[in-house]
Amino acid sequence: MVDTDIYSDLNDQQIAAVQCSLGNKLILAGAGSGKTRVLTCRVAELINKYDIRPSNILALTFTNKASNEMKQRLEKLLRISSQGLWFGTFHGICRRLLKIHWKEAGINEHFTILDSQDQLRIIKRIIKAKNLDENLYDPKALQSFINTQKDKGKRFNNINNDDDKYRDIYKEYDEACRQTNSVDFADLILLTYEMLKRNIKILEYYNKRFKNIMVDEFQDTNTLQFNLLKLLNGTDGSLYAVGDDDQSIYGWRGARSKNIKFFEDEFNNVEIFKLEQNYRSTNEILSVANNLISYNKERLGKNLWTNSAKGNPVYLYEAYNGDDESNFIVEKIQEHISSGGKRSDIALLYRSNFLSRRLEEELNSRSIPYRIFGGFRFFERAEVKDVIAYLRITVNTSDDSAFERTVNNPPRGLGEKTIQVIRNYAKENELSMWDTINQIHKTNITSTRALNALNSYISIINELIINVKDLDLKNLIEKTISLSTLTKYYESKKNEESLSKQENLEELLSTAERFYQNNIDSEDVLSEFLDNAALEAGEFQSKTHEDPVQLMTIHSAKGLEFPIVFLTGMDEGIFPNENRNLNKDFLEEERRLCYVAITRAMQTLYITHANMRYMHGNNNFLIPSRFIGEIDDDLLEPIKSNSTRPFKSNKKYKMGDQKFDDEYSQETHTEHFSQEDNSVYIKIGQRVRHLKFGNGVILSYTGKGDSLKIHINFESYGKKWLVMSYAQLDFNI
Repeated sequence: MVDTDIYSDLNDQQIAAVQCSLGNKLILAGAGSGKTRVLTCRVAELINKYDIRPSNILALTFTNKASNEMKQRLEKLLRISSQGLWFGTFHGICRRLLKIHWKEAGINEHFTILDSQDQLRIIKRIIKAKNLDENLYDPKALQSFINTQKDKGKRFNNINNDDDKYRDIYKEYDEACRQTNSVDFADLILLTYEMLKRNIKILEYYNKRFKNIMVDEFQDTNTLQFNLLKLLNGTDGSLYAVGDDDQSIYGWRGARSKNIKFFEDEFNNVEIFKLEQNYRSTNEILSVANNLISYNKERLGKNLWTNSAKGNPVYLYEAYNGDDESNFIVEKIQEHISSGGKRSDIALLYRSNFLSRRLEEELNSRSIPYRIFGGFRFFERAEVKDVIAYLRITVNTSDDSAFERTVNNPPRGLGEKTIQVIRNYAKENELSMWDTINQIHKTNITSTRALNALNSYISIINELIINVKDLDLKNLIEKTISLSTLTKYYESKKNEESLSKQENLEELLSTAERFYQNNIDSEDVLSEFLDNAALEAGEFQSKTHEDPVQLMTIHSAKGLEFPIVFLTGMDEGIFPNENRNLNKDFLEEERRLCYVAITRAMQTLYITHANMRYMHGNNNFLIPSRFIGEIDDDLLEPIKSNSTRPFKSNKKYKMGDQKFDDEYSQETHTEHFSQEDNSVYIKIGQRVRHLKFGNGVILSYTGKGDSLKIHINFESYGKKWLVMSYAQLDFNI
């Protein structure tokens, strides 16, 4: 029996979408518009009004969490068991169909499902069996190629590729799966689609059984999923697709945002409903989101609104540099905590992982617990640990752990068998693995190919050992990345993950430079840097019960919401990200990504950008993201702190306009400080002299009174933070 108050909490738009007639419907559900409740109530409507059995409704989602939530809500709403429901993810439902129709699908009844690592191991074995160079035929690139083709519905015999080896490896991979009675995730959908296409009677059965199909997050469907839905829906089915073309942000992994636009063309008699009332954010936040996304042309269009009371303005913070930006953010966090707020109310969002590093440093320095959501801390990231391992083996050749991480990274053609030979020899002769490979040429225990690879590795490490004495920390790391060819290795992969890794390596150089400047008096900066990296990587991330601040990429934030959001790194070239692409389709997806970030905020939103960042080994002058320029001035409230020296820039930057004024504005900010009865006024940009560090320029400052700290860029010593009351600075120069 259905709850009589089923519609009591629904608004007019939601009621219209729930009570609509049968047939093909497209529900454009804006961010925070209550789509899960609409989906659940629609199922209840089908069961009660149209007397459709629950087992005749197929509901497809993208996560098990979403599927389980719908089941639980439906059980509560209708007071029925969810056991008979065909609710699940695309992969889960297709697995269920293949378990029933394994014979028609041409697979073994007891097939196993390969995870990503299983799939990668098979590809690696094929590459090895063919004696191919992993540098030319990267296993992960091939894995991505195979999965992408399957997501498009293509087998090896109907694809076009310049390299026949890719097709051959795809073919052998499929044969290996058949021989081992295995299927991968992409195959679950492709095998189901192929089975239904070949077997008309089975297809007709499911066309009649599932007259009502529901799909959540329709904007995230790929080509094959779209075609499977067309097949299952037939000519007279009722497909109820819920999605938001403004939140389609997964094009890089195969999702087609245009599937929503294709819906009207590919399905019969489509009726469109819009859910525009937002239950998450303030009107101020929604106005910014609506304004920004209106610049996208490839959208069906909707306008979010709310009945909530007036909220805080959306703040725009113009930082002098990355240090100032992170300092401002953490000061605001401290203000929130001091007023009794929870740290977990706050999310720091960024386009690219490398931007987390400076934020992590600032949070650590002030002992504020934080958690990287859906990722690793900076020094825990694999590519960063790779470089650190090279440095470790350079300063301590007996470090077998560092040896094993670096000797075949990037791949040099050394197999596990060779590594095991080295391990055994080292153990038997009580040697380090480094000493072992320096002796191994006297033996016949390895192949000529392996010896050549080891000699190449020895040359790299020996050159680095020499450079330890001659190079400062940043240049040594730059040399390490270059000699190891790690960047070149990642560049060859040309995918989202490899681009993120390259950015993290660039940020490692900036991190090293900051560490060097802050520890310039140390007798052994490299050792201290390695110890610091180990300590940071070894710390456990804060658990939820410790109430941590949340740090995450915008992609990871999809589906989440927070009372306070800081959208950081809003600089042109960083967001939108010039390393990925800058064509029209990509820019629209980047704008959608920014829209998603904005709509994560419930009560307060800060957008921050910096006039200068230390990147790629240099101080880079930046201009605000074009997305800031697309937001009307009256929707943003600019704020500046005493540590900000404004920068003249064209806020209304548009694509193609590469010119900007790199001079500072005439506006100055000062702080009065009394030192031994001599009053001085501190200004950003003011020249000062220190007894030890010499001449420098004030970049920023924070705090007041005896706690006043000044950030100074010294001509000979670089940037340093000094406590004003102890610095004994000379301002008369």
